[in-house]
Amino acid sequence: MMATFRNTLEYLGGECDDPPAFLAGRFNWAARAVVWAVAIFLIYAFCGQSSKFIYIDF
Repeated sequence: MMATFRNTLEYLGGECDDPPAFLAGRFNWAARAVVWAVAIFLIYAFCGQSSKFIYIDF
């Protein structure tokens, strides 16, 4: 499981050219959609727009 996770991150990061087996299989469009949905969710969660942090500049 960790090897698949590492291979996926390496592929998404551009380190290797060959996609992991679950991204290159029959349902690769669904797997890629899930990967992009998770990425968009993480970007939204950590971009600062959704947090309740108040920045005060004196």
